[in-house]
Amino acid sequence: MLTAPQLLYCGGETVLPPQLLSDIRLDGILSPQALCFLQKPCGGDEILRRQELFGLVEDEKVLGRLKICLSNLLKLERSLMLWHSEKVPLNSYYLYSDVLSDYVNVCESLSAFEDCGQSLSEVSEYFLSDERRRFFSEIKTDLGRISELLGKINSGLLSFSSKNWITPDRGAVIESDKIASVAQKLGFTVPVRKKSDTKPDITFSDAVCRLYFAEIGEIGSIFRKYASVDFNEPTGYIPQIRFILEIYELTRKAEKIGVPHCIAEISPVPGYFAADVYDISLMAKECERIIPNDVDFTETNRFFFLTGANGGGKTTYLRAVGINLVLFLAGCPVFAKRASIYRFDFAASHFPKDERFDGVGRLDEELRRSFGMLSASENKTAFLLFNETFSGTDERRGFELVKNISENIRAAGHFCLYVTHFHEVINLDFPVLISEVCPEDGNRRTFKIVRSKSAVASYAYDILRKYRLDKDSLTERRKNRENKSAQFKSDRHKVN
Repeated sequence: MLTAPQLLYCGGETVLPPQLLSDIRLDGILSPQALCFLQKPCGGDEILRRQELFGLVEDEKVLGRLKICLSNLLKLERSLMLWHSEKVPLNSYYLYSDVLSDYVNVCESLSAFEDCGQSLSEVSEYFLSDERRRFFSEIKTDLGRISELLGKINSGLLSFSSKNWITPDRGAVIESDKIASVAQKLGFTVPVRKKSDTKPDITFSDAVCRLYFAEIGEIGSIFRKYASVDFNEPTGYIPQIRFILEIYELTRKAEKIGVPHCIAEISPVPGYFAADVYDISLMAKECERIIPNDVDFTETNRFFFLTGANGGGKTTYLRAVGINLVLFLAGCPVFAKRASIYRFDFAASHFPKDERFDGVGRLDEELRRSFGMLSASENKTAFLLFNETFSGTDERRGFELVKNISENIRAAGHFCLYVTHFHEVINLDFPVLISEVCPEDGNRRTFKIVRSKSAVASYAYDILRKYRLDKDSLTERRKNRENKSAQFKSDRHKVN
């Protein structure tokens, strides 16, 4: 037989670093199984296939079929596990019958997508082929016969004094039940006997198999017909369908707090545009309102520094860019009003690490990781994310290192978003983004990121506030002096 087609093909050799998914906090909103799919960027054709698939899941009928299919697959997986772990022959016959029944149910549910786009239709066609239909029909016929034989073997265990007897008479009554029946007729209240969940042991199994030698032999011959069948084949769809449903549920959660999603266009030229893009990792903190921002990287503007006031949303913006890039490369919806993104070959990140540095200093560790990213990106169209790299060293040396690596990135032709507090980058030959503040409202953070030629104003405010020279601090100090002066005059008046 042919091999079952996949719903999600992950044939590419490129694997995104796990650290990237951790840095942008996707591990806080998605399962480890989903992250495995996000680590493997798709080819252009596969992105289109998946985008169509995620679009179809918006249809309640398709969604319902997928959920039923997953339920049947999980049931088959459990039946297989129980059957493989069973050591008692009699029990295994019943469990194998369950496997056959569950297998047919799974295959029939997988064949119910013939009108559901390319990926699902390919799966459906495989399970609807004439060969498969004949095979399923044969299994159903055999299941009917197996059910008859197992029904005949459904023996009774009779108890007489200290001995147990096996009987083919299914109408037989055990000794304790006879006593209970007589007691009830005499007017005694008899407690309901709890049903025993104890499975037959090997001794009981051997006895039944000897008693029903012909029936057991026929069952065994039927089962041997399917010895070469890979009943695990359909269970390969379990992680794929789970991933599809998990991304779908993520879009539903985002919608509840007003965050839209869309299917991004595949840009034919290197670039990354998104209108109103969101950092959905904030949902892990139960944020009820997330501020969107625009992203606009082009072939002529591949590198941006992002600087500005502390607490202004720089890292949030960086995560939004990274999260939606990773989702796009995996063929998933992105969280924006609209987007057009190039199929980058690779993506990586460098966020600060506060834990131990594997026996080296922080600066050495940052240098190693940063230039390791450049090495991994060699001969690729890469998108790199840096967050306050080299911030742990002194201003002069840190700025020189930032300048050096940014020039290396530009020379390699990569795309990059570099968050830094070194405001001197505004003097370099790179475009700069800034976290905007509202001067009319005490330099309140707006969490909007805008393009700017200068970031001095917001930094100046941070410095003034640090030394309590900003407007609010000066007003407070003036009031304190006036209060102290008034108190001094009052105390002096009392003395006089």
